[in-house]
Amino acid sequence: MSDEPAAAQAADGEEARVLRAFARREPADPRYEWSNPGQLFLVQSRERLLLRMLRASGRLPLRDRDVLEVGCGTGSWLRSLVQWGADPARVAAIDLIPARVDEARRLSAPEVRVEVANATAVPYPDAVFDLVLQSTVFTSVLDAGTRRRIAAEMLRVLRPGGAVLWYDFHVDNPRNADVKAVTPREVRALFPGCRVTLRRAGLAPPLARRLAPLSWMACHLLEKLPFLCTHHLGLIERP
Repeated sequence: MSDEPAAAQAADGEEARVLRAFARREPADPRYEWSNPGQLFLVQSRERLLLRMLRASGRLPLRDRDVLEVGCGTGSWLRSLVQWGADPARVAAIDLIPARVDEARRLSAPEVRVEVANATAVPYPDAVFDLVLQSTVFTSVLDAGTRRRIAAEMLRVLRPGGAVLWYDFHVDNPRNADVKAVTPREVRALFPGCRVTLRRAGLAPPLARRLAPLSWMACHLLEKLPFLCTHHLGLIERP
């Protein structure tokens, strides 16, 4: 007997759970405002590291590449991609939450395509993107089968020689039962046959928010200690 109906039912249940989880969040959390020195430090640190990885892998400049973000939220990464040189007309994104899609459309360049869609069914043909980005999507998904389906869809729309840009937690948040860490071992299992390069990144946010207003240098020094970093940033390269 096929397990497809059971898998579809599990995915539907996970989608409903994710929607409920995001509905409980504050619409405007001051911790993530650019005026917060800790948030500013985290964003700039992440950008420097990601651009260094893209340059080292020969994936810059971005202007000739087709890019998809899976789970774009309100589009902060989309705007960064354009700032880094991506052609807005070659940038696309999906998100599960209509209100976030509306906000991403409002704030992003008009040529950027943003659609409401489930990441388990990306509305694009096979092998049409050079880069597929995901940022903290997988930790928001608790069901293992749904995680596998999302990863499979990301690989499906990725061209041979393309890469997934990965940014996600590798530690659990004891205060948030709606997220679950993704280990390097799981990442490699989700993307079989790919070259996976992960690097610890992101000084623990509570520490960054406390220290950044006092000492930017202290944050720079502490983020060099891997055990104080809560995320993995990396490239998952398809042969």
